[in-house]
Amino acid sequence: MRLADGTTLLHIGPYKTGTTAMQSALWEAREALAEHGVRYPGERAHEMGAAMAVALGRVEPGQDLAEQRERWHALAAELRDDRPRIGIVSSEVYCEASDEGARAVLDGLGPATQVLITLRPIVRLLGSQWQQYSQNIAVPSYDAWLREILDHPEGGRVTPSFWRRHRHDRLVERWVGLVGPERVTVVVVDDRDHDGLPRVFEELLGVPAGLLRTPADRSNRSLTFPETQLVQALVRRTNSPAFDPADHSRFVRFGAARGLQAAPADPAAERVLTPAWAVDQALAIGASMAARVAASGATVIGDLGLLSDPALAPATGDNAPVTAIDPAAAAALVAGVVSKLAGVRGGPQPRVDGGPVEKAVWSRHHAVVERWEAAAAPAEAPERSSLRAFAGRVRRRLRGSH
Repeated sequence: MRLADGTTLLHIGPYKTGTTAMQSALWEAREALAEHGVRYPGERAHEMGAAMAVALGRVEPGQDLAEQRERWHALAAELRDDRPRIGIVSSEVYCEASDEGARAVLDGLGPATQVLITLRPIVRLLGSQWQQYSQNIAVPSYDAWLREILDHPEGGRVTPSFWRRHRHDRLVERWVGLVGPERVTVVVVDDRDHDGLPRVFEELLGVPAGLLRTPADRSNRSLTFPETQLVQALVRRTNSPAFDPADHSRFVRFGAARGLQAAPADPAAERVLTPAWAVDQALAIGASMAARVAASGATVIGDLGLLSDPALAPATGDNAPVTAIDPAAAAALVAGVVSKLAGVRGGPQPRVDGGPVEKAVWSRHHAVVERWEAAAAPAEAPERSSLRAFAGRVRRRLRGSH
């Protein structure tokens, strides 16, 4: 199925369905895509802040809502002004859009917008989503979380965003209601075919096979069960009003957790295991969803039967309690925090969207430079002049490390 010329492809996720990999593939191939009349606008692979501002009416801690909203409209205007053969906008954030936010996105992109929804079996998302929540907020144990989630598929109190993101049948029905079934395409992702999703995108975009290549980067890998427990312990220690959300986002979510993900996983460490009862319940929910997606009228690429296929279920069982900390994992966690601390030093002013901890680190670094400059103030003494020159080198090095 090839999209008509003049179409804007709006890929709305949802989360954990290959969105990050496809955004990276599109970004890396943007010059080659442009040669075929396809435009993937923006300054980074995923313009998440801009998407959040328009679709959700909010932004990450420390970001400016008006600035990000203006950023999104600039991206939309870029597509309208350039008039590529095919334009692409991709963010899993759109799957959580309010009706008002969804209409704003569609109005901004124009009537030739085709909505693309990528789906994976719910049973394969449970462990990865629990891990993701564990990196951001204090959550119940995996077993307790599963019982709350699967016993309340209409939505519950624990991590309510899970079903907002992953009631895939309702997601499809809602966007069909907004734009009509002829403008919604659903792609069922088969995890056994690693090249399947890029090939579907290439066919839709009308570009040569093999042009889109998903990255081999494993920095966003799933955590092992012990790693999840380690980062969750840190989250619980920093889950208080005294720790600003902006600092948590920088140093824990994108620092400590990313440090663990960037390090090789211990091959002997236990992966997150899903209890058999939860697998059975998730497969039944998947079958129900597949039936409703089929009835929605949307175009379906792939096999909806995969959404309830036991062959795709993850490893089952119950994880053993974690009784020891792997030194390598602890070092990776600390290294992730340090990497974010190191990035605070440069710049003549602290970042506007930084939290109190980040600003305090910046102030301490620059206080050292100011003391050296003060000591070097009298220019007539040769030793003072040398000291001043040394202070200048320190300042340039600090700024250059940002």
